[in-house]
Amino acid sequence: MPEEFVDYYKVLGVARDASGDQIKRSFRRLAMKFHPDRNRSTPKWAEEKIRLIIKAYDVLGNSKNRHKYDGYLQAHMAVGEMGAEVFARENPGDPAAQARLILHRLLDEGFDEGMRIYESLLQQHGPHLSLRAYLSERDYLDCLFLLGEAYERQGNWTRALEFYEKVYNLEREHPVRYFLEEVKERIKDIYCKCLARRSSPAQAIAVYKKVLDMDVPKKSEAYICKKIAESYFKLGNINRAKEYLGRAFDLEPHLKGAQKICEKLGMRKHLERIRQGS
Repeated sequence: MPEEFVDYYKVLGVARDASGDQIKRSFRRLAMKFHPDRNRSTPKWAEEKIRLIIKAYDVLGNSKNRHKYDGYLQAHMAVGEMGAEVFARENPGDPAAQARLILHRLLDEGFDEGMRIYESLLQQHGPHLSLRAYLSERDYLDCLFLLGEAYERQGNWTRALEFYEKVYNLEREHPVRYFLEEVKERIKDIYCKCLARRSSPAQAIAVYKKVLDMDVPKKSEAYICKKIAESYFKLGNINRAKEYLGRAFDLEPHLKGAQKICEKLGMRKHLERIRQGS
């Protein structure tokens, strides 16, 4: 087995009993989604992502390669589970052993159990607990990302953001795992789709501006500026609303879903452009 074992089923987002057709469909969908031509602002990340997706399909898309790989995967999981379980059980007070167990649980999609162990470790060692002290840099980033995913699944957006933003800041400073764009997208979705929609207009503006600070693509920036304009309009600040809507149209002249706010703000030039494009 390679030194760093990769679960290709997780790479393609399919179950371990997936059919050949399911694997092929997932590969095609992901290859289109992460193709460098569709991610020109982050070509290095896209190339790494595509390379891994192709490797996964080369293995799982071939019945002979898949059968051999399944044997490796089963052995890897058995050894990893036994080693982590035994060591953690024999060393319940050892945070390093518990940190490894948390990561193992999360990698095996045991999100609830991984969170339970993490929360228990947090209670024992307090808020200054640092998993980074007990894991390699790559494992630490994986653990943070998976904890973020676990809390997101639970609907705990604040805790999810805490972990995702740690990953984002670390990856931006020193790329290790090449999933900066993926975690950025998750942060943006939580801010825009979960927090802003449940916030007052003033709170929503603060949330949207945090997303703008993340250097998002032009289309996303235009959409967020439109949402800020709508929030300012709700607050009765017409000048600021016009400022941000104008900025949105500068970024994306054919901005979608802006007809109502243009009408409310009396921005006839942009309204006419929308009507001509429809």
